[in-house]
Amino acid sequence: MNPEETDSPAPELVDLDAADSLLAIRAKSILTLAGEGPARAARLFAPLKKIDNGVLLVRGGMVEDVLPWSQARLPAGTLVRDVGAVCLAPACVNAHTHLELSHLAEKTRWGRGFTAWLQSLVPLLGMAPQAEAMENACASLALYGTLYVGNITGSLPGGTVLADSACSEAGLTASHFCEWFGFGAPFADSERPWPPRCRQALADDPFLMARCAPGGHALYSTGPEVLTAARQDCQRMGRVFSFHLAESPEETQMLTTGDGPLRAFYDKVVLPQGWAAPGLRPLAYAVKLGLLGPGTLAVHGVQLDAQEGEVLAASGAALCLCPRSNRNLGVGVAPVREMMESGALLCLGTDGLTSNRDLDVRKEAVWLRETMDVPPEALVRMLTVNGAAALNVLGCGAGRLEKGGPADFCVLPETLTY
Repeated sequence: MNPEETDSPAPELVDLDAADSLLAIRAKSILTLAGEGPARAARLFAPLKKIDNGVLLVRGGMVEDVLPWSQARLPAGTLVRDVGAVCLAPACVNAHTHLELSHLAEKTRWGRGFTAWLQSLVPLLGMAPQAEAMENACASLALYGTLYVGNITGSLPGGTVLADSACSEAGLTASHFCEWFGFGAPFADSERPWPPRCRQALADDPFLMARCAPGGHALYSTGPEVLTAARQDCQRMGRVFSFHLAESPEETQMLTTGDGPLRAFYDKVVLPQGWAAPGLRPLAYAVKLGLLGPGTLAVHGVQLDAQEGEVLAASGAALCLCPRSNRNLGVGVAPVREMMESGALLCLGTDGLTSNRDLDVRKEAVWLRETMDVPPEALVRMLTVNGAAALNVLGCGAGRLEKGGPADFCVLPETLTY
């Protein structure tokens, strides 16, 4: 979009000091979400304030203003960058991904159910993590306009440190969820329920702890006392607790009846001798263990029904949807409409490259728009302010473009503009 292609007058140039430090980014339209907080239920669908023929003024990496081009008074020497006929929005939040498994892209089995995928993945976990694969994954996230990420870690030796370094190199703000897998005692150090590999990483780099929180893998693969201890510790530290919830039919079967392909796969390998199913559906079991509430980020929710969605919403927990991963593995489709109506805090994630072809979280939103006709207003909020709230990074300016905040933005796909 060139200035001569619009009817708006050119902005007035004012000769001010420090003009060389101001950058003006002009676009066909800009969605700022300024002043917005996390959106639930009807608020998800409220109109978004859009600035047509807008300009984002940036100084020192921070937003100085966002306004119509015709109202801009630019100091002489301002560097103007016209990005064309696109819509800008705050940088995206990818609330759930597995960066340290990036080297396993295209090596797992899709479309035959969750257990078949897991059977193809587990033998590959003996491979060492690869720094280059993580660096490429993080670079792609930044390229897609994602600058905030919730990363599951603890699966591979050294993976936490490599993932954190790759995120830092790409300019990403990472929240690492140190995932407990198995039924071992959580308090190996008599104090905190950190998984062994994450505990070692934190011992070597105490400053890393500020970006980490203990988490669980899932209700069927992590001991109940471990899950409860991790959730309680996150509450004490003011950190987000995350775990996979109601992802597959096999999970529901294993927890309710104690049998099925997932039980057979884990029996005598992960499950302790004498393990007995709780006889509860995933959400009911999570409630029993005290895992839900403000500060909890549950992931997937494919097998939740409408009533369970209301229970989840009432608890204050957030739910991260990963629809393309669910489609690829053949585990079903989350009840998105019901979850929206329930008032749950919804956000989006890509899962990892073992179950998705890329880490572009905008494509999760596009899939929901094109497949389920979810309104773009809701999807933009799920990509930005809701994801920031779920990761507890709203306080650092994530999810919005407003004066004094970071000038972090993405280009919205045309499908999500209006």
